[in-house]
Amino acid sequence: MIYNNIWHTLVNHYATNMKKKSYKIYEIAASLSTKEVRQIRKMLRSPFFGEREDRQRLFEILLKWRSKFDFAPSIPILFEKTFPKQAFEAIRIRALMSDLQEVVEEYLLISNRRKDKIQSRLKLTAIYRKREWEKNFQSSVKKSKDLIELNPRNNLKHYKNVLEFQEEKMNHQLSSNRAEDLFFQEISVTTDIIYLMQKLRTALSLLTHQSVYKTDYDFGLLKHLIDEIEDSNFMDIPGIALYYYCYKFLSQKKSLEYFQKFKHQLTTYRDSFNLEELKGPYLVGINFCIRKVNEGAFEYGQASFDLYKEGLAQGILLENGRISRFTFNNIVAAGLMLKELDWIENFIDTSADLLEPTFSHPTISFNKARLEFSKKNYGQALVHLQSAEQKDLVNNLIAKSLLLQIYFELKEFETLDSHLDSFRQFVRRREVSDYHRTNFINLISYVQKIMALPQYEKEERKKLAKKIKEESILTLRSWLLEKVEK
Repeated sequence: MIYNNIWHTLVNHYATNMKKKSYKIYEIAASLSTKEVRQIRKMLRSPFFGEREDRQRLFEILLKWRSKFDFAPSIPILFEKTFPKQAFEAIRIRALMSDLQEVVEEYLLISNRRKDKIQSRLKLTAIYRKREWEKNFQSSVKKSKDLIELNPRNNLKHYKNVLEFQEEKMNHQLSSNRAEDLFFQEISVTTDIIYLMQKLRTALSLLTHQSVYKTDYDFGLLKHLIDEIEDSNFMDIPGIALYYYCYKFLSQKKSLEYFQKFKHQLTTYRDSFNLEELKGPYLVGINFCIRKVNEGAFEYGQASFDLYKEGLAQGILLENGRISRFTFNNIVAAGLMLKELDWIENFIDTSADLLEPTFSHPTISFNKARLEFSKKNYGQALVHLQSAEQKDLVNNLIAKSLLLQIYFELKEFETLDSHLDSFRQFVRRREVSDYHRTNFINLISYVQKIMALPQYEKEERKKLAKKIKEESILTLRSWLLEKVEK
């Protein structure tokens, strides 16, 4: 009885402190599927992996704990459950946790390798070559070639597999003293393709980050590589062409032509890439469109909405079957800008289950508030917004912007004035990107200027409208122009 009371006291004591704390093996154990648990149990019982009862017991304790609590057990509790009635030794339980993690990691590696048949076959081919098992090597080479040809994707992973295959063939020839028909030329070409793809992909990340955080990056050899791509037949390779057009529309002022070519490339060769590889170009294209709209190029609004819908339909914008709250919010924003109210209402209602449960309620409430605002149901929008607490900084700023709009439309100008002051202080005190800081400070400033305008001063309103149109970064440009031009 005393023991049970002590144990429950320990659990209660750690419950509040451990919810935000964890350790590596529990993080893994807490997220394993039923199938994965079953397979790991088999590994733990196998003599090949050094069958140990204490390791099996620890694994079962972690699984049982995760079914009852939403936090990790403390180290003392874990020791007590694993080694009952024994004196606590932190080093002993931690060594066992580390040992268990090694077996689980071995399972993850094996499981992941099994999913990639080409890589598994190539690794086996290398083993046969090194052990000089000629018949097995030749058989494995043929199987490797067949697998690669059955998956003729033009993506980076495909060319890395091709390079590994070519190097295996060449290494076998060299070890067999066969100097004829060496793969030097093929390896050289494949290496160029891989490098160009990788360099272009990296350039996209640099350009995207640079546009938001105003950071200057050294792009190294990229300029010379772009010239080489344009003067050669590398543009016939879909992977290179797709990343090339991405780079061009991000780096050139006259970007529409390159963006249209990027869209064509994306549509035509979508099947050449897996979902993970498509996610990057889709997000680059979407973020580019959003930035262009914020700069006043509203013709990009439809393009971003189309990319979002395509990405949803293809599953490209999902991660483990879930849609992030950020993507969800952006889809709603794109649809509302185009007045696609019925589509957005249906999207909010039918896609709520795709959100992480933790963020579902505030995200749905926030976007219902935006939808009701677009329908001019300002009171209802305010009700939804009040139950849409946004913990993420950028979404918090967007929610404050919406609240600003609601106060303005309801003509609650005293409340709005107070909100603008607190909003400005909030932006100034938070660590936000230069882009977001400029955007929200501009919004606050222009709302205050509109509120200060005399109602019938047409010339002053025209001047202010001109400034709003010329502002380089301003998300709510259309709404502000609507208010100033009344």
